[in-house]
Parts: sequence; structure tokens; C-alpha cells
Amino acid sequence: PISFKSIRDYIFDHKINKSDSIVLNPLNYQSILEEIKNSEEEIDIPINVFGILLVQDDSVELGKVQIVKNEHLNS
Repeated sequence: PISFKSIRDYIFDHKINKSDSIVLNPLNYQSILEEIKNSEEEIDIPINVFGILLVQDDSVELGKVQIVKNEHLNS
């Protein structure tokens, strides 16, 4: 199951870079929002975990994550 803690662990385990985004299914995203609302931790919305933005998209399968890299193009 996707939770705030599992996302945090995923970021560390996969060495996701700051300014990248993690895309979640809207149901998983809403689940994390509920978890945050019931938490004593202060977490800003939009959800930003260590500089990585969490966003929602219907094209992402429930229970899966998609990483969007913020690549800088050289001219």
C-alpha cells in the first residue's frame, strides 16, 4: 500500500532527485492526503517530500508510482 512513509522510503531507496515529481493515481493521492490530515506532522499541500512534488494523474495505475525527471537540457 502507498503511504506517506512508503513514498518517503521510495525516495531514499531510488535516489529520486529534488525537483523531480512522483505521480500517483488520484485514489492513492487522496489516501495520502487523508493520512496527512490525521497526522500531527505539518506537511504543506501541494505535497512536497524532500523537494519532490507529489502529483496525481488518472493514467497511473492504482498502487503504482511514476517518476517524472526534471531534466535540464543543454542548448
